[in-house]
Amino acid sequence: MKNLFRLFLCLALLPGAMACSDDDTQRPTVIVNGGEDFLSLDGLARAGKLTVLASAPWRVTAAAGDTWFTLSPTEGPAGYSEVEISLDENKGAARSARLAFSSGDVIVPFGLSQSALTNGYDSPDYYFYVTFATMPALYAGLHVLSHNKPSYFFYSRSRTFDPDKFPSYVKVTTSADRTADATADEKQEAIREMRRRILEINNADPTAVFGLYVDDLRCRLGYDCFVEQGIDSARVKVSLLSDGTATYNNFYNYFGDAATAEQNWNDYAAEVEALDWNHGGRYPVTRAQFELDSWTWVYYLATRPGYRLVMQNSVLLESSCPFITEKLGEMTIESIQPYEMLSALPETARQQFYDMAGFDYDKFAALFDASPKKNLVIIGTSHAGSTSEQQQYDYVARIMEQYGEGYDVFFKPHPADTSSAGYETDFAGLTLLPGQMPFEIFVWSLMEHVDMIGGYPSTVFLTVPVDKVRFIFAANAESLVRPLNILFRDAANVEWMQ
Repeated sequence: MKNLFRLFLCLALLPGAMACSDDDTQRPTVIVNGGEDFLSLDGLARAGKLTVLASAPWRVTAAAGDTWFTLSPTEGPAGYSEVEISLDENKGAARSARLAFSSGDVIVPFGLSQSALTNGYDSPDYYFYVTFATMPALYAGLHVLSHNKPSYFFYSRSRTFDPDKFPSYVKVTTSADRTADATADEKQEAIREMRRRILEINNADPTAVFGLYVDDLRCRLGYDCFVEQGIDSARVKVSLLSDGTATYNNFYNYFGDAATAEQNWNDYAAEVEALDWNHGGRYPVTRAQFELDSWTWVYYLATRPGYRLVMQNSVLLESSCPFITEKLGEMTIESIQPYEMLSALPETARQQFYDMAGFDYDKFAALFDASPKKNLVIIGTSHAGSTSEQQQYDYVARIMEQYGEGYDVFFKPHPADTSSAGYETDFAGLTLLPGQMPFEIFVWSLMEHVDMIGGYPSTVFLTVPVDKVRFIFAANAESLVRPLNILFRDAANVEWMQ
């Protein structure tokens, strides 16, 4: 049947749905649903219409075994017609059929598919990963190693991974210049290529289930690349990846104030629900600005079927509004730390992740195990002048005085910090770590080797066990940026240093 359909495509999918001929003007034309070639529906019972515009009498046929839907009428006159289509609830596996609309010797194929009711986030047949920031890219890189399904991976921050180190089942796209982030044109082309690839897959496999892993700030890609092109949303499982502190700060800015929170939620919900989620949209607002940013949609989308928010700690989403507290209960949120995802991978997959990220695990593990002492890590910062440099020096001196005897101390400088270059000479027992090293991967992979960590306030603290953070260079929790202020609000074991 599929081979026959491909033959039909070769003959019929031309402008105006006409077959090849030297005398096209004499042959009938048949246009179904305004020129579309498939209809993708969810697993619920459905009834609707297909439109037919034909220059001569027409009829529609299906394979003899396709009895899970009904069409009426199955033939009609020249001009405009409507075909009633009815589908029962699909209680089994996803299913598809190929219809053939014919008029004279012209045959126009049309695909019909109905999803299963129980597609989950781990059931996709194809995965797409599209990230524009480092943390989402790392989440995506960990997930793509947890399966062997055909995958398409785009990341804007080209230095995050080596594209040649990915598994063979992953098609990777990033910046042509590996020393710089992807350009605006490269990002736009990646989205266009993604849309083309989705339609190609759908044509070959009309019941395929898609998994999309994307930055939460670019959440609209789940609609614009799939549903807007006619893929039923039941076949698209979207994981919105936290971009770090922005996820928490945006939530608080939109919904933290009880006076405006409910109205904001309803406004954003109205924008999302104005889209055509059933049959693909022609809603003008979906033609958004570059990168398809839609920061305000994230949280409401997480209440829709097939959408979840993947973040470090959902408890840090804070609001004083009872209405928002109720909505938080309706959101699908997976709180999972990257180091948990990393530790769950098989050993070979973990090593591949290190290779992708250019991280030498064995080297640093050996460094941490070189002595029987416990290991302590200090996080440094960047500096605007000598005063800040001296302050950091004094902090390190204080840590060495308190912990230098019982711990091997490691200092991780900020990539832009040069003032710490002499710390190994000035502080006996301190080891200077590379400033350009992917620090998140360092702490995730060596978590079992790190006994204590602290230093300047850092988003790294969101992705390590709180009980290992024992000192912070700040006055108190209230002085920290959100959501670190919430994370350490009740942390009794943290020593505040200033």
